[in-house]
Amino acid sequence: MKKILLTAVAALAIVGCTQNEEIEKAGEKAEINFGTIVSKTTRAAITNLATLQGEGVGFTVYAYNSGTKTMAEVTSSELKVFMSDIKVTYNTTKETWEATGGPYYWPLTDNIQFFAYGNPGTTTLAYNSPAGSQTYPTITYTVADVAGQKDFVVAKETDKTKPTGDASVSLAFTHALTQVNFSVKGADKYTYKVTSITLKGIANTGTYNFGATSGEWEISSEATTTNYLYSLKDDNSVTGTTAYAIGADDSALMLMPQKMPTEDNKATIEVVYQVFDGDAAISEVITSSIDLKGTTNWETGKKIRYILELSNKGAAVSFVPEVGEWLTEGKTEKDENLSN
Repeated sequence: MKKILLTAVAALAIVGCTQNEEIEKAGEKAEINFGTIVSKTTRAAITNLATLQGEGVGFTVYAYNSGTKTMAEVTSSELKVFMSDIKVTYNTTKETWEATGGPYYWPLTDNIQFFAYGNPGTTTLAYNSPAGSQTYPTITYTVADVAGQKDFVVAKETDKTKPTGDASVSLAFTHALTQVNFSVKGADKYTYKVTSITLKGIANTGTYNFGATSGEWEISSEATTTNYLYSLKDDNSVTGTTAYAIGADDSALMLMPQKMPTEDNKATIEVVYQVFDGDAAISEVITSSIDLKGTTNWETGKKIRYILELSNKGAAVSFVPEVGEWLTEGKTEKDENLSN
């Protein structure tokens, strides 16, 4: 077997590895190694190749041997553990990815199913192996507070057999959370100085299903809701009607994908600001709550920007939802407009 090398390429993807009792003859066995691919992004909090190559970061791999059966055919009881909780980290000296407990080798003919995740941050995470009618693994994940949030990424590569030629296994990592940012604009000529922007009543725990076609999360009805304070730039004032991105460079919130509520005031944006005419304050500090009832759902691997239109006259709230993909080369970020 030829050595399986995980090489770095230019898209968010990562390579998996595995071990099996059924290996080829000693001079022919193919060793399984790792490599990563990560798309370019513009915010410090977002996972990229350099992030995963950082000391002690890397990613975690699980793999199963399904014998002659594919994932579409196999039952959970027929999946044999091939790799379990294997940490893969980058060796900067050798410029290669290394798996703990290796080397690992391809079986002669069996199908191997790879599942991986990376950069979970300071959060609560539980990997759930296939069981019962559930043939794909799941991850139960709790989003950390703002200071501990990371761009959590996941990958899978199913029905893989011993390759010929290049023996590398590429796991295409995708963003598992929803990225949320804010911009503000005024409704008139005055200057609006924002003190704080807080998302309130947001579910912070869900279960990710590797078998879902687009990586859907299931949010328990008992999930805890929490508040997230958005980090603002030092210059947090805006004059005029042009939208201004008010977040600091690393302020993107990485939050649990979820449906927006159908009831009033279950999830809200609270913005605190004051209105000035030149240097003179012309209003008291205003605390305004925007109800997210019925607005755009937060989807897996998508980003959303809320544009808050501030007024000293209490303008009505309006919504023009547009959800953008993660920012990559050649793509631009779309916005969701909210007037306040």
